[in-house]
Amino acid sequence: MDRALWVTTYSPEETRILGAALGPLLLPGDVVSLGGELGAGKTTLVQGIAASLGVQHVTSPTFTIVHEYEGRYPIVHLDVYRLNSIQEVLDLGFDELLDPGAILLLEWGEAIGPLLPSKFLEINIRRSASHDSDDERPFQFRPHGTEWIPKLQAMRDTAETLLAAASENADGPRFSDSPPVPED
Repeated sequence: MDRALWVTTYSPEETRILGAALGPLLLPGDVVSLGGELGAGKTTLVQGIAASLGVQHVTSPTFTIVHEYEGRYPIVHLDVYRLNSIQEVLDLGFDELLDPGAILLLEWGEAIGPLLPSKFLEINIRRSASHDSDDERPFQFRPHGTEWIPKLQAMRDTAETLLAAASENADGPRFSDSPPVPED
């Protein structure tokens, strides 16, 4: 059974709020893989996650590959976009980055799928199919491992409340168990 959850945000601030709803549920040893095209909002989501864990300044690690932050828990923010092979990721010390004492937030994780643990959260971000909003982002949360299912439900409960309070212009449903239908 596919237990994917779809969530739509309508601004970068709402994307940060979505991350802030997930962050407090993460524990050391958790791995979150973020996918989506350039500019989709991966780092923006990470900013929300990190802020909820006490880290205020998060930047994209595209050029530095790895950023490490100290907050409520250690956070490793890895971006493999510029790496050309799985071997380069291994040479970087990926096994050490899978530190059970830290949360790993991995941008472009789909590029190194064979290296991911059996239990992780996969988040795919799309750009809106609608031409009306450059800021609209459908997110797909796909749990790999049953322990992610209650975490996603708790994130959904928190995010529904926070997003409803923060939004003035949510045009459509935010949460769904199926992908959003593109507008014609």
